Amino acid sequence: MFNFIKKKEEKKVDKKVDKPIAPILIYTEQTPNPDTLKFVTSRILYDGMADFGDREVAEKWSPFATELYKFDYVQKLIINKNFVSIDKDPEANWREVMFEVKDFIKKWLEEEKTVVKEGYKEMLEAEWQAKKDSGEINDIEEKIVEIIDQHVKPWIEQDGGGIEYMGFDEGVVTVRLYGACSTCSSASVTLKAGVEQILTSMIPDVKEVAQDLGY
Repeated sequence: MFNFIKKKEEKKVDKKVDKPIAPILIYTEQTPNPDTLKFVTSRILYDGMADFGDREVAEKWSPFATELYKFDYVQKLIINKNFVSIDKDPEANWREVMFEVKDFIKKWLEEEKTVVKEGYKEMLEAEWQAKKDSGEINDIEEKIVEIIDQHVKPWIEQDGGGIEYMGFDEGVVTVRLYGACSTCSSASVTLKAGVEQILTSMIPDVKEVAQDLGY
């Protein structure tokens, strides 16, 4: 009798059932730059923004970006939370290469490979702190970067672009635009009607915003 009761009780215990893994979904979003396309995923790629426009930096910190650069039409890329923004060679056609990129991203995520190596964010923070400690960054510049991070980056990143503070001299803030915003026809509008308006209205010392074109 005792054994019978014990067996009945054991049947009431729920066994752990593994929840089905949600499929990885990937879709594309157009940007203001026809040569830049956002590949948006249903998974988080990286908790933050990682600019891998420099291939040497990609090889050091991102196996994912390094493999993407093996496609000869990929020129630059930015990883931001759940999407990667890719700049292609103007001679390439998105219709011909888009599905190849989507398949690559999907397979990479399914195999749970590393997208950005641990320590990347800490490396950037250490570089910034070193500039502050050396006096290379003053209080005004620190405020400029804070405003860019909080008020400018979010809407630029939504268009598949990125922005980096480069310097401040005699009232002029110099920034570098990446991704979709770097070469699109609306880049000057982004700078003057967007970035410049925000910075000049919040920091009296700022009179103008200029773009560093990298050459």
